[in-house]
Amino acid sequence: MKRLPDGRIQFESAAEVPPVARSLGSTAWNRTGDWRSREPIFRDLTPPCAAACPAGQDVVDQLRLFAQGRVREAGEVILSANPFPAVTGRVCPHPCDEACNRGRLDGAVDIPGVERALGDALLAERVELLPAAGGGARVAVVGAGPAGLTAAHYLALAGHEVTLYARESRPGGLLATGIPPYRLPRPVLEAEVARALRPGVRFQGGRILGRDLDLSALRRDFDAVLLALGRHRARPLGIPNEDAAGVVDGLELLAALHRGEAAPPGDQVVVVGGGNTALDCARSLLRLGRRVTVAYRRGREDMPAFSDELAEALEEGAALEEWLLPVEVRLLDGRASSVQFVRARPGDRDATGRPRPVPIPGSDCMLLAELVVVAAGEGLDAAGLPPELVHDGAVAGSGALLAAGDCAGGGGTVAHAIGAGRRAAAELSARLGGRPPTVDLLAARGAKGEVAGFDRMRPAYFAPAPPRPRSRADAVERRRDGREVRAGFAAAEAAAEAARCLACGTCTGCDNCYQFCPDRAVVRGAPGLYRLDPSRCKGCGVCVEECPRGAIGLRELGGAS
Repeated sequence: MKRLPDGRIQFESAAEVPPVARSLGSTAWNRTGDWRSREPIFRDLTPPCAAACPAGQDVVDQLRLFAQGRVREAGEVILSANPFPAVTGRVCPHPCDEACNRGRLDGAVDIPGVERALGDALLAERVELLPAAGGGARVAVVGAGPAGLTAAHYLALAGHEVTLYARESRPGGLLATGIPPYRLPRPVLEAEVARALRPGVRFQGGRILGRDLDLSALRRDFDAVLLALGRHRARPLGIPNEDAAGVVDGLELLAALHRGEAAPPGDQVVVVGGGNTALDCARSLLRLGRRVTVAYRRGREDMPAFSDELAEALEEGAALEEWLLPVEVRLLDGRASSVQFVRARPGDRDATGRPRPVPIPGSDCMLLAELVVVAAGEGLDAAGLPPELVHDGAVAGSGALLAAGDCAGGGGTVAHAIGAGRRAAAELSARLGGRPPTVDLLAARGAKGEVAGFDRMRPAYFAPAPPRPRSRADAVERRRDGREVRAGFAAAEAAAEAARCLACGTCTGCDNCYQFCPDRAVVRGAPGLYRLDPSRCKGCGVCVEECPRGAIGLRELGGAS
């Protein structure tokens, strides 16, 4: 007897099979189906990981194929939803991990670790999707961040003629100018961006809407326009002297460091903000030997930054000051020398669900700062956009003009931008009368809708298999040489981790329904395909109770499931 990678048990001989109840004669005469008032339905549910994925990936299928060593097929699955798996495997916060049902057993599947290994393997093996024949519409995409790149890629795959415009000289947006190399190595990003452009996307850099590009002209010269502008305008603090020497914008600082420019002078640094940009600035400056304090207006549990990024920043030596509201940048000889704050306490919750910081009278304090980095959030730069397109700080389009990503009120992560770009490409292609850029694989296998929660699972059928840990580079060493912080899986480790997936809500052909049916009403077809013999089924629900993955439901006859 041996256990297969998918969790099933395979007997080597009939002698190993335990005693089971079995009829030795025909039961065809017993029309048990005449009794039933309900019946099972065989259908895939949406796995919770896929339901939580902002990019809309078929996580279960990509893990299954990768666990089986079918890298190219796994690549075709993931690339149909996400052109940048090696990037997202490194920088996405992966809400799929939090949703993973295996986390209720012995630990969630390390989906980002597997995704990163798969993405790296696809680059090494040069796996990519092939574009359709040309002859489609002419489309302009403005903005070359993850949303714009994704949309341009899938529009080109669908056979459209795409021109991609960017304010920067190279594509990538904040992937290229905002995320530091210790989180996202440049060769990985450049290789995936190059693959995204290969279906025939024409790139033009250094083109800014309202300066080098006129929206009316674009709408006249192209069949459709997609705006994926991102959010680049720094949100001011609204305090005295924030424009003084020694005060810099966080995104501008990161972009300058990416260009190889020297950081502004100042050994003692205060970073004002609590998002990923703030932490990226802090950690980049730590690697330059600066002393850095991050000052945030709420508590650490309310920081919008990813929790593991904060943990790593503190591990590397950043200091965190909570519940501080900036009041003024103090100057010495015309340059920043310190920041005056007032302490705050938690107040009523605001629209974000977080407590509003309430100043505490008489609690002023000072932090020394030869360099002040402002990373308090970014807003939409609406230059070049007609007012009727901008509503509540977001862009809304219609007809042959669409918006996607952060400028359209996206979720703020790379994965959200990728999902928005792909959906926008599909919608625009449909409006232009073209073929869909890719197939929605979850919908194609009937797994869009009800989510297979843990209550649908039968944990007793799954053997313990704790997750494989991934290491991080030593904090002192990674500060010194700028190496990538988190280690990746070796190929065999990644395949073994992928095999831990429970395939929630997905039929794997385990035969439990067939074996346990007391009336032999389950008819087995091809592997993973079962149907009901209505003349035999009495609606007892045993098959539903014994399905390990919740891929069988029970419905009242004439009613809903």
